[in-house]
Amino acid sequence: GFCRIALETGSHLVPVFAFGENALFDQVQNPEGSLLRNIQTWMQNTLGFTLPLFHGRGIFLYDYGILPRRQELNTVVGEPIKVEKVEKPTEDQIKALNDKYTAALVKLYEDNAEKFKEKAPLTIAN
Repeated sequence: GFCRIALETGSHLVPVFAFGENALFDQVQNPEGSLLRNIQTWMQNTLGFTLPLFHGRGIFLYDYGILPRRQELNTVVGEPIKVEKVEKPTEDQIKALNDKYTAALVKLYEDNAEKFKEKAPLTIAN
């Protein structure tokens, strides 16, 4: 992923978080056992990825469409994480950088959540 590439190229990483982004689109409901969930599970198992189905607003119909909802976004940018170039990074080096980036992202979120009235805790999916 991006940590491996950062190590191989020596590119610094900058944690960034956009408050309000999760309100731009709604995901189509796909409960366990539904046809949509079965198709997405098959795609995940067969192709290694699946496509989420989502909707926002339309140009004339504000209830449904592919445009993002009108929502205030506040983007915060953290301090750069310096990365030394490594020709062939080990899994331990990649994990260490990923952990450092994740910690910086969580700190950025926690430092700014109250300012932007975010009440939900940040969950990082691995």
